[in-house]
Amino acid sequence: MNDKVKVTFSDVSVTVTVPKGTRIIDISEKVGSYIAYNCREGECGSCMFHVIEGYDNLSKMGVLEKSTLLNAFHEIIDGWRRVDDPAELVERIQRENIGGKKCRLACQTKVEGDVTVAPF
Repeated sequence: MNDKVKVTFSDVSVTVTVPKGTRIIDISEKVGSYIAYNCREGECGSCMFHVIEGYDNLSKMGVLEKSTLLNAFHEIIDGWRRVDDPAELVERIQRENIGGKKCRLACQTKVEGDVTVAPF
C-alpha cells in the first residue's frame, strides 16, 4: 500500500511526492506555486485552483467548499453582466473563462492520488 502521491504544479513545473491527505495549499506554499490564498478556512475563495489531471484523486468536496465556489462563480458572472462594451466582455470572458475547468479550493482539498494542478 502506497501512502505517497505525486502532485504537479504546472505553473512552476514542479512535481513533488507527498503523503496522502496533504492539503493542496500546504504543498503549494512549499513549492512556490502561484495559487493565491487569504483566509485558509474556505470562506474567501481566493485559493481557487484548476485541476488539470486527476480530479477524482482529490478529497470529496464539502458543503463549505461548494458554497464558496458557487459564490465565486456568481461574482465572476455578475462582473460580466456589468460590462457595456461587447469587445471588453469578450476579452473578460476569454481571460476568466471557467467553462470546462474543474476548480477546487486549495485550503479545503486534500490529495488522495496523483494530480496536476494550476492557479485559477
